[in-house]
Amino acid sequence: MSLFGYPAKIVHQVAIVDTWGRVSDYVPITKNAKVIEEQKLIKNDKGEDVISIAEIHLEGPQEIKTQDYFLYTNALGKEIRYDIKHIEIKKVLGTDEVKKVVVYG
Repeated sequence: MSLFGYPAKIVHQVAIVDTWGRVSDYVPITKNAKVIEEQKLIKNDKGEDVISIAEIHLEGPQEIKTQDYFLYTNALGKEIRYDIKHIEIKKVLGTDEVKKVVVYG
């Protein structure tokens, strides 16, 4: 496990949501990211305590929905699916410019 994370290519599975709010399919998009595999207690958007097993750091503004998920192949060659538990948007200090997005899975 790395304290600073691993640079990686991840597959962002973007959910296609119908008018009823149901997921009908996914569109895969490959992205560069930094993945930190670490268990952490966080609060989700409802204020509930949840356990996150990974942080996915994506540079710049990203369009991510809670219905999406990420696929990551770790150093052992094992593919791991990370469902989204919480999303944080980090901005450049004093501006509205998005520096990076951190996804907790």
